[in-house]
Amino acid sequence: MLRLFRRREPASHTPPSTPREGLLPVLTPNDLLQPPHRQALLRQITGLLALPSECAERYIAASLRQYAAFVQAVPASEVHHHSGRGGMLDHGLEVVLKALQIRRGYVLPPGAEPERLSHEADAWSYGVFSAALLHDVGKPVVDQEIVLYDAVGNRLGRWEPWHGPMTERPGARWYSVRYRRGRAHKLHEPVSSLVAHWVLPPEGMSWIAQHQELLQAWIHAIHGQMEDAGALGQIILQADRESVARNLGGESPDRLPTPTKPLHEKLMTSLRHLLSSEDLPLNRNGAAGWRTESDLWLVSKRAADALRAQLREEGHSGIPSNNDRIFDTLQEHGVLTANGDRAIWRARVASDGWSHELTLIRLPVARLWSDPETMPTEFEGSVTPLGEASTEETTEPGDGATSRPAPEEVATPAAEPPAARSVAIQTGQSGEVAEHHSPPGPPVSAGVDDLPLPPGLDDALDKTTDEPTAEPPPQPIPSCDTGADTPLSEDPGDACLEWIRRGVADGSLLVNTREARIHVVAEGVLLVSPAIFRDFASATGHAWNTAQKRFQRLQLHEKSSEGTNIHRYVVRGERQTSRINGLLIRDVSVVFGPDWTPSPNDHLTPAVEA
Repeated sequence: MLRLFRRREPASHTPPSTPREGLLPVLTPNDLLQPPHRQALLRQITGLLALPSECAERYIAASLRQYAAFVQAVPASEVHHHSGRGGMLDHGLEVVLKALQIRRGYVLPPGAEPERLSHEADAWSYGVFSAALLHDVGKPVVDQEIVLYDAVGNRLGRWEPWHGPMTERPGARWYSVRYRRGRAHKLHEPVSSLVAHWVLPPEGMSWIAQHQELLQAWIHAIHGQMEDAGALGQIILQADRESVARNLGGESPDRLPTPTKPLHEKLMTSLRHLLSSEDLPLNRNGAAGWRTESDLWLVSKRAADALRAQLREEGHSGIPSNNDRIFDTLQEHGVLTANGDRAIWRARVASDGWSHELTLIRLPVARLWSDPETMPTEFEGSVTPLGEASTEETTEPGDGATSRPAPEEVATPAAEPPAARSVAIQTGQSGEVAEHHSPPGPPVSAGVDDLPLPPGLDDALDKTTDEPTAEPPPQPIPSCDTGADTPLSEDPGDACLEWIRRGVADGSLLVNTREARIHVVAEGVLLVSPAIFRDFASATGHAWNTAQKRFQRLQLHEKSSEGTNIHRYVVRGERQTSRINGLLIRDVSVVFGPDWTPSPNDHLTPAVEA
């Protein structure tokens, strides 16, 4: 099969030496695919597909060559996995191989009769192959800025991916790569579909389009909508995770025997990634951190929880569950600036119209960003240390300072769940307060189609939040409180249900507040999806998408009138509206037990689709 990748092509025009420091040569696909480790990947890929030679050339070899020509030797990320030269090409091939290996454990198309399975098997394998190959191809298009140069180093201008690979640009022999500042996180996922024609041959797209069920799943997958792509999406997600884990030294079934990174290096790699992807937002009211001239100040618990969740998602084992252990590790290696003999600082963060006292960790900016051009702008406010860190007299970031303890330092007594209050929900990036009430883990969106509420709604939300209803605090629910020390079920769906019941019973999961994942509505109980499953994953280490799928198989929820699992609700404030999506459970006792049901959140009403 490898002869397919040894076609005669024009000799490479790579000059003998780099005309300017930092430039990479524009290479032919054969040059890019010749290194031994890539040849080994190609052997396994073509072996798993096992197509006749003519079909292998037309559908597989052509796609792999065009993918190599398109991504050249650009990295797959700025500070995370496969961030070195050629990282995108290596990651793409690894995900393809792993996806094809995982595909062998699936019956595709799902639930089809034997005759159809035999007829469509190769088409579905090609769908897995092509979706895996395309899953990150949008990164060079929107995340990176690539400038082309001629043979002697004269600038030719920016590469325009919409016009084709770099090899199509006359005179282009070298290029430089830098990451765009302020790029939109995950924009590359839907963009991948717009450049798919530069990678897949028309015959390949036509083959997929002949099978409607495959085409539907494939379209969702190449747009990054893996939840809607069914088995195809699950395969790509698992393959992507294993490639990332292998590169970062996490646990992977086929991880090579390479030296394991020490914990502090893993923490720093993940922290840089969380900052780059804005999963830890900076420099605003309600942010996770603030950058001053020489330091980055991060909300201590929020940063530690995000790091732990990220490392577990990457497949690392042995991650400390205790935040102090994470801080001690960073402090021991000189990453944190200590407050005397402690890692934690108490400081006042203030800007125009707001001020909060918080517990923070302090990191030198130079340890996080070596290139000054990649640093975030300085915070247009002040961070003032207040002396010894304390859990008292602190406030949480939000739309106005209050005098209540910071949420990361307070444990709610299990015997008295807080009263569920009916408030409008603030979703999206403007949900500053909500980010600080979420269970451990990085901030997650409240729903698939959430729209951020404008700042003008904040006053209405604050009034509702700060004024408890006349409803007395509910009592504990013995039938649902299985005990914090009782292990959760091994099945992710059952475990998620038990986790929700316990959280409602002990007050650790909020109900009917704007940051809650659980809302009582006139029709039953709305579980905000996928956010509640992401929170469950962050708290337990399960894969959220697996937990969601297994939970749905419990058949506790009701399908919408369109036959989907998701119900859409409108969130109405005094002047603006937003949307929230979730699973609807008619029987409220499934979540709350028979003895207590909060009043419905009157800010939520079912959405009426046009």
